Amino acid sequence: MHSRVIACALFLTVGASSGFAAEEPAAAALQRLLDKAEIEALVVRYVTALDTLDADAYEGVFTEDGVYDVTGTVYKGRAAIRKIVTDLQASRARNQAAGTPSPQLYHVMSNSSIEILDATNARHQSYAQTVRLADSGQFAAGFMGRYEDVLVKVDGRWFIKSRKLVSFIPPAAPPAAR
Repeated sequence: MHSRVIACALFLTVGASSGFAAEEPAAAALQRLLDKAEIEALVVRYVTALDTLDADAYEGVFTEDGVYDVTGTVYKGRAAIRKIVTDLQASRARNQAAGTPSPQLYHVMSNSSIEILDATNARHQSYAQTVRLADSGQFAAGFMGRYEDVLVKVDGRWFIKSRKLVSFIPPAAPPAAR
């Protein structure tokens, strides 16, 4: 990814100095590329923090007042978002102590789309999938859906302002009235 950003920056610099592009549009295009690269890194930090159960890193990708809607359950603020990981840590420790360790989950994000709205606002969307090693030795999908993110740049760094996790499996219909 970084090599693409460098190649684009070089192209824009050479183009601007050769009269192919005005200096200001080249600078704006370069900034959009840098912002997209920083957002891609933010998304990777999110997934890595979740998979390694790093509560500090996990809460650190969200703004102080961040909101995370996990298929209808809403967490508001970094403390509540951090609790997602600390609860996972506690659950895994209880299962381990009981002799029934939890399988390691791996979060896979794909089909990412980043839209830079302006200098401090962006949107990100991607598919989300969890996989785990099944007893058969094969990997099994546990969840499939999409993330819908609102991102903001604060003091030169991108953060998730709000994230919505939407399942591709529709919720079960309530039982019919008898």
